[in-house]
Amino acid sequence: MSQPSRQIRHGETMLALHAQRDGAGPPLLLLHALGSSHTEWHPVPEWAGPVWALDFAGHGAADWRAGGAYTPELCAADADAALAEIGSTTPVVVVGRGLGAYAALLLAGGRPREVAAAVLLPGEGLAGGGEVPRFDDIDSGWARLAARLRGALEVPPGVDPRARAVAEDARPSDYAASFAAAATRVILVEDEGSPRPPWWCALRGLEGVGSAPDLVSALGLLACA
Repeated sequence: MSQPSRQIRHGETMLALHAQRDGAGPPLLLLHALGSSHTEWHPVPEWAGPVWALDFAGHGAADWRAGGAYTPELCAADADAALAEIGSTTPVVVVGRGLGAYAALLLAGGRPREVAAAVLLPGEGLAGGGEVPRFDDIDSGWARLAARLRGALEVPPGVDPRARAVAEDARPSDYAASFAAAATRVILVEDEGSPRPPWWCALRGLEGVGSAPDLVSALGLLACA
């Protein structure tokens, strides 16, 4: 690809979209986990089409968000800006890890014509802060958030420590299921790792939702579809 990295604007924030490999076929858009960047995707998974990897706001080569506002929906909107920049006439396959998986689900449900499938992998930021906001336990919520922000000192250079707050966002199961129902296809990577959060479990068995043991298998299923 002639432009290996592009700066794209989302509102007042400049994001970084990286072209990892050229190819002939449907594009692949990779969304990283919380506290990471596009570099977590090396080596690039096998895929016939062009492969792109986004840096969410507050991560990697992207700007930090003014005011420190980070939510899953804003991450999905970052990915939507990347989708528009790719500008493919062929529906894109989106792969997300952790927070990126949740953003991929929201994008797939919100853009079913533009997204052929979303592949969801476990990773940092996947679980969020539970099913619903805990207004009855605000002190504990602030304590958990403060602990996460203290832990943000361990994030790699270039990551906005305030982005860690997105890990306390609620992830309601019915909300996630509504996006899965609107999506063309969702594949859950069901390895033998840590337990999955309730919203993920709520997707199992829904029409249009499948599973694979790893990313290579998931991409193989889509290549054969």
